[in-house]
Formats: sequence, structure tokens, C-alpha cells
Amino acid sequence: MVAVLAQLAPSVDNRLRKIFPIPAPVIKRMGLGWYIGREAEDYLSEDLLGVQQSEIDAYAAAAEELMSMYEKATHHVLENKRFKELGIPKNARKLIRLSWERRLEQPFLYGRFDFAGGLYGAPVKLIEFNADTATILPETVVIQAEQLKENNLSFGQFNSLQQDLTRRLAHIRQQNANRQPYMLFSTLGYAEDQLNADVVARAAEEAGFQVQHMRLESVIFSPDEGLYTELGQDMFYEHFFWFKLVPWEFIAYEEPELMDILTELAERDLIVFTNPAYTLLWQSKAMMKILWELYPNHPLLLKTSDKEDDFYGQPYVEKVIFGREGENVKVVGENGYTKERNNGDFGQYPKIYQQFVELPKDSRGNYYQAGLYYTDRASALSFRREDGYIIDEDAEFVGHFIAEGE
Repeated sequence: MVAVLAQLAPSVDNRLRKIFPIPAPVIKRMGLGWYIGREAEDYLSEDLLGVQQSEIDAYAAAAEELMSMYEKATHHVLENKRFKELGIPKNARKLIRLSWERRLEQPFLYGRFDFAGGLYGAPVKLIEFNADTATILPETVVIQAEQLKENNLSFGQFNSLQQDLTRRLAHIRQQNANRQPYMLFSTLGYAEDQLNADVVARAAEEAGFQVQHMRLESVIFSPDEGLYTELGQDMFYEHFFWFKLVPWEFIAYEEPELMDILTELAERDLIVFTNPAYTLLWQSKAMMKILWELYPNHPLLLKTSDKEDDFYGQPYVEKVIFGREGENVKVVGENGYTKERNNGDFGQYPKIYQQFVELPKDSRGNYYQAGLYYTDRASALSFRREDGYIIDEDAEFVGHFIAEGE
């Protein structure tokens, strides 16, 4: 999650609008009490960032074009069996192929493109694609809209993600009309993950699904019968649709037996994954290396390689292919010296190297990264900011408003 712009953009100071924080009782009524407290106050910025409609259009157009490029690159990877380069273990490959073959019945639900640029006419550049288990949903869907309301601001906002998730899930239900509309939502039990899953679950209910939540460890996976949850003594309920806020790479690497069962369930057509297995290809940052090969010098892409020597004398960012929250990232200057680095828990994965450019910045030294959520179309925009090059778990969430004028 690092940034890019060939030239320094103007300061975003004149785009920032100070707001009052949402009162704690209001946040509690929204079911988002997790965001109350000192840490949450540091996390939810008291600024909104103004974005021109033309800039939103540029972000949306970039997402549309990139989605098409990712789909074409997926065909290329499958036809040429380039799984190893993407860090895809053997136990995940069959399910990835099968999910891609069935993508009409099990289409992509949502993800988030992280972008640099886009403001003041700077070119939009892809930093990475969070295609599987993208988070920051409550902030984007609920909180930034509520910030406008609580501050009596009548500005518009590019924010149709809740409606688009509902429409997308209704489409998935229609594509699988022969199945009972029971959907199970699973996380690893973290409160923040549950809040993100709740956003999708609310959309599923609006789309006509019967919804249940269960931590992954409590779910029963039967290769012969399907996916079950135990609600009481000898009481089981079968589920045909599964949304998991559990990364595919975690299952493939850390839970190989579960991966084998899920593959068997898919082969028997006993389960619909609402975040399909082929998103693991897109989640791998090594896919950006393949995109650069297929679309060299494309204006939306940054030069990306698995060879550090390709950036000799140039600033670059070193990332692990399955890193998250800005962990295991290093920023290197053109002189070869490390400018910034984050350690983390993902150092066992292979690395890729990506062209570096600075993100838009304010006069206080904060860098701004855009997040564009995509369903079957561009659906919402929000920002994060950090007082360093690496946008990590300590970054602030920054809502936006549509500013008038050019």
C-alpha cells in the first residue's frame, strides 16, 4: 500500500473541510460502538476531502478498465499455468479453475482498488487490488455518509456500495435459483471483521437471503453433504451460500485440509462461494507483474517486477505478494537507501518490486491514498492518510464530498 506520482501534486489543504465528529450515541445506535474511544478518535479523521466530479469519473473509469485487464490476465494465467509465479499453492489451483469456469453462477461480489493520483489532474495509478476480503466497509458505507448528515452538509458523495452489494447479491441469488437462499457469514472472530461482514450480511438480507453468522472454527464442513452449523444438540442447518471474511491464502497455506474439503464441495456443486476462489489470483500482488508484461507502460499501471535489479538507480517499493495492512513493505530511494520500512507477519511470501511515486500530500505531511470499491461497477470512494509513505493499519480514515467547480 504505497504510492505513486511522477511529479509532486499541489497540497490538498484547500480540499480539506473540518467537521465535527459523529457523537458517540449516534455511532452506538448505528451498531458501530467499536469505533468509539481514543483509538477510534485517532482513526476517524475530522477532515473531509473534497473531490471534483471529473476526478471521481477518472477513478471510476480506471476501475472499469483495470477490471477488464484483470479478467484478461486471468485467462492468460490459467492458459499458461502461471500459478507458481503468483504464489498459488497446488491445493488451491483446482478450485480456482473451477470457480472461474462457473463465474456466471458465482460472479465477483466486490473488491477495492487502491489508487495513487487522481487529484489535480495527476494520473490515476494502481497501487494494488484488494479483491478478496476487502475491508473498511462500515467506514465507507455508513460513517462517511453520516459525517455529512451530522454536520448538516448538503454535498454529494460517491457512495452507492450498499445498494450495489444488494443488487449484486440479488443477481447471485437469481443465478442460483435452484438453491435455497441460505447464506452463512464466517470470520475468524475479530470484532472489526464482524462489522465488515455485517455490511455484506445486511445487503444479503435485503436481497432476500436468510442470514446466519458463525465463526470459522464453529462451522462444520462435510465433503458429502455440504456446509453446516450446529445450533443446538443434534441440530444442523445446511447452507448453500458462504461469505467468508477469511483470506483464501490463509485457508490454502494454513488450513490445507479445509482447502481440500472446499474443493470437493465445489466439485459436487454443494456450495456457492460469494467471494470466489479466483479472487486469490487478483489478491496476489504478483498479478501486477503479469499485468505489466501484458500491458507494458499502460498509463494506469506502475512498473512491477519480481527482480529488484530492474529498479537499479530508481526509487521503488518492495512488497510481499500476500501482505496486508502495509506489513512487510519497504520504500527504497534512487540511491539504494531505505527511506521507510514496516516489518510484519507475512515475510515468508515471495516479493515483488513496484515503481515508487509520492501520494498526494497536505502541508502537515500526510499522504492520501484513494480506495475505489468495485462490484460490477465502480461503487464508492473513500481515502486513508498517513504521515509516512506506507499506508498501514495506523492510517486515518478520511471521508469525502463532491466539491463544486473545477
